[in-house]
Amino acid sequence: MALPVGVLLLLLFASGYAFWRLRAHHDALQTRIAAEVEDSTRFATTIALVKSLEARQDTIRQKIGIIRDVDQRRYVWPHVLDEISGALPAYTWLTQIGATVAKDTADVLPGFSIQGNAGSTLALTRFMKNLEASPFIRDVTLVTAEQVETDGRTTQKFTLEARYQIPDSSAIQTVPILPAMH
Repeated sequence: MALPVGVLLLLLFASGYAFWRLRAHHDALQTRIAAEVEDSTRFATTIALVKSLEARQDTIRQKIGIIRDVDQRRYVWPHVLDEISGALPAYTWLTQIGATVAKDTADVLPGFSIQGNAGSTLALTRFMKNLEASPFIRDVTLVTAEQVETDGRTTQKFTLEARYQIPDSSAIQTVPILPAMH
């Protein structure tokens, strides 16, 4: 009878040890789960903050893009007027320069019209060629031209249309605002 009692005690001891080990393992897992939940909560807050910052960064990029677009077009009209004045030959004078509405809505670069008088057809032709030679102007088109008599002289009254174009960066000359210091 000592043997079955010994086996029973051994089984009871083994069961107790297994229960104790399972309980210790369970407690360790519970501690680890609690730590993981705490990390997950902390990381969830960090992830939400990162997503918020990324959304703000996208908004800032979009705003910078708009500012760059506006800044890029800031000097369009000064360039156009400078190119027109540089292309104007002798015996030609202008009476009006104005913006035109784009026929193609995909073309965001501005168009303009020029009205004026030229002393001869040659002066008008030279003016148009000079405009076309400009890196800032394209699509110069003669809309109307008629000979008119003014103060006993015959002149060419004309209307031109053209479009602004963004030139190659090599065509843009920069001038320092301040002289170089030596």
